[in-house]
Amino acid sequence: MASFLVLAHSRHGQRDDDGTVFIRDGFSALAFILPVPWLLVQRLWFEAALIFALTLGISMAGALTGYENTAVVVTLLLSILVGFEANNWRAAALERRGFEQLAVVDARNADDAETVWFFRQDFTESVPSTGVKSDAAVLPTARKPAPQRATGGMVGLVSLRGEN
Repeated sequence: MASFLVLAHSRHGQRDDDGTVFIRDGFSALAFILPVPWLLVQRLWFEAALIFALTLGISMAGALTGYENTAVVVTLLLSILVGFEANNWRAAALERRGFEQLAVVDARNADDAETVWFFRQDFTESVPSTGVKSDAAVLPTARKPAPQRATGGMVGLVSLRGEN
């Protein structure tokens, strides 16, 4: 199962469920294969310009110094970095535009994540009682409160969201 970040935009103090975005947390194969076009489609202009400039600079440096094979390897490593960080960059860009992260949902695909998020209240109420006490019965079925932000630290090469 994959994890999906749930982000929604708030307007006038009300959450806009129609604009809820589900972003798969993890590696993006399409961003690895076509980094600059993927970043442009996702409206990540600065990141796209930076990756394009780095790719161009690495290629030119390799051609001028005669290390074309090394330039190809470094460009491949840059594409791997983009593949791993692309969805995090997308989530950070949406947060800068006023979206807030509401939860993390585990699901097989984006459609299942959407179903779990919007109808989870029905799923918890339709579970038959087995007579066994569990923590699930104690938890409220209302929407989860906003997540608390992590303080300090870095994950990988990029700092945690909200620290910039």
